[in-house]
Amino acid sequence: MPLITITDSFGDTGVEVANRVAEDLAVEVFDNHQLQAIVADMGISSGSGVEFDKQTPGFWERLLSREPQVYLDAIEAAVYDIARKGEGVIIGHGSQMLLRDFECAFHVRLFSDFRARVDNLIISQGIDQVAAANLIANSDKNQKGFFNYAFQMDLDTPSLYDLIINIGKMKTGTIANLIVGAVRSDDIRSCDLDALSSMKRLSLQRNIHAELLENNIDMSTLNIAVPQIGTADITGVAASQDEKNRIPEIVEKVQGVSQVNTDISVWVYTL
Repeated sequence: MPLITITDSFGDTGVEVANRVAEDLAVEVFDNHQLQAIVADMGISSGSGVEFDKQTPGFWERLLSREPQVYLDAIEAAVYDIARKGEGVIIGHGSQMLLRDFECAFHVRLFSDFRARVDNLIISQGIDQVAAANLIANSDKNQKGFFNYAFQMDLDTPSLYDLIINIGKMKTGTIANLIVGAVRSDDIRSCDLDALSSMKRLSLQRNIHAELLENNIDMSTLNIAVPQIGTADITGVAASQDEKNRIPEIVEKVQGVSQVNTDISVWVYTL
């Protein structure tokens, strides 16, 4: 079964397209609410207080002012957890970048004319033209700015996508049929067991990283490896003996970890 990422912009009809594609393929859609639920199920701390809603204007600015790295770890863990299932439709959240090297994923970019997006927002939200235009312009700026911050790449880099569609010229059903037809073709292969296993290990790695950050562990000198599902190897240098002792205790409590191996030294400060 296919694994699809769909990237749209504020004011587009990307959610409707994603729902139609998922319905036609009999797979699940993973939007803001599903991603938030996955993060909660993983047990990742929610101390940052960041809302998991990319559609809210100004969201990226609020996120950057709080704990962006913890949020990124949580989202990465959730996206990789979805990918290990080998099927589904993921809406946004950098999934096209995170799964860029996941060969059995199919990445779609939807775009439409600025004016069409303004009209959509006026109808759906009942606001005036000026307000709608300002909301979309600010959202575009924030979305692209955050993507560049998180992945050091432009959101609209063509190489990130397998299919780019101007949705302003077609109805939702037509767009969905294009995507479904592409992923059902013989050109798109199914995910093999090795690929699915690697996604599960990546998910666990980001989960561990998030928990260590949430517990105020300096990650700049530590490395996390998950050589096999359930096993975590932590190497590097800790700021103190107390921090060194805390690290395995924190990692052992992460859901999915059954064994922790550490090779950690402590900084020696000299005058």
